[in-house]
Amino acid sequence: MDPTHVLQVEQRLITRFRQRSLALWPEGYPQNDWEHLFAMQHFGVPTRLLDWTESLLVGAYFAAYHEPKSCECGTGSCKPTLWVLNPVKLNQENPRLAGMNVEVLTTTDSAADAWAPGVTETYFAPSPIALHGTHNSPRIVAQQGTFTVGGKEDMPLEVSKAVVSDDNVLEKIVINSTHQELIQQLRTLGVRRSTVYPDLSGLGYDITIEEVF
Repeated sequence: MDPTHVLQVEQRLITRFRQRSLALWPEGYPQNDWEHLFAMQHFGVPTRLLDWTESLLVGAYFAAYHEPKSCECGTGSCKPTLWVLNPVKLNQENPRLAGMNVEVLTTTDSAADAWAPGVTETYFAPSPIALHGTHNSPRIVAQQGTFTVGGKEDMPLEVSKAVVSDDNVLEKIVINSTHQELIQQLRTLGVRRSTVYPDLSGLGYDITIEEVF
């Protein structure tokens, strides 16, 4: 997809989200485009963000609740899979950040400006970066969320130039268990939908599973 078109769509989505969500934020509502982008990601609006977590158990939860339609296997017959990212190496391998002493970036770091919402295509960086996001949603807090932000490249992270150039950036781990077995193991450890989605829908799901099934 044309990067210029991506930016235009992104700006329109941010504007519409800001216009229509303001009354739904009792406190701490997003103040700038970055903050809106993180909130949008956790409420189903398409963004250039990819969710990651600093919690192994949360990562295992998402690996357990497999969605065949979004998986490369296409059938749901594969094993639960974790992707482990070295965010510092990802940033250090990024061509635009070459020679800079960077770690995981924040939205106030000037090094992240090229990836900011609304940046003109001229400065729109090619490869993804790892970024600490604003925890302005209970879901982000519960999931210990962090993010990668996509650039011009319209391709999976595992084949990005910034990743394939270094074997230590991204690792794929296949869990030797069925999805249902992993779900049961996580529930034994107290990890369930309401701990990952701390809202009434998460609670309702858990109660239904515990009392009905």
